[in-house]
Amino acid sequence: LRIAYQLASILAATHAATIVHRDLKPGNIMLVRDPDVPGGERVKLLDFGIAKLAPAGEDGLTRPGMVFGTPTYMSPEQCRGAAEVDGRSDVYSLAVILFQMMAGKPPFPGEGVGVVALHLCEDPPPLASVVPQIDAGVAALVATMLAKKREDRPTMEQVATTLRDHAA
Repeated sequence: LRIAYQLASILAATHAATIVHRDLKPGNIMLVRDPDVPGGERVKLLDFGIAKLAPAGEDGLTRPGMVFGTPTYMSPEQCRGAAEVDGRSDVYSLAVILFQMMAGKPPFPGEGVGVVALHLCEDPPPLASVVPQIDAGVAALVATMLAKKREDRPTMEQVATTLRDHAA
């Protein structure tokens, strides 16, 4: 939870600067030793190569219908190639990472088109069904973060606050 909180805090600051990462995955997260941070590890978020800085279609790179990201961690709107990808897409991707951190596997294991279909059409298993000892509040947070409709997901700032409270 300490690592998840740091990651959510980084993303909340990124979203406040109107930047959406769009490719959150474990391979883009580094832990570095830092004795000044609780737990002695600081989270670093890497690879903003496909980050969204402007509305789709205005940056000359992305247009509606184009799909970017790693399928295992993509939000439903990314899977559809929707133009309206915002910070709540990163919230979904972070939820997939949190699920994997706690359960040892993502909610939708697999690759390619098959996992894309699952993100679009299937409800993820409840985290408590895979990790029975999970804190009910953390399981509820992950469930809301994995909502199919982006408007049903919390903001990254709300996620960071909830994770901070649970990590304390």
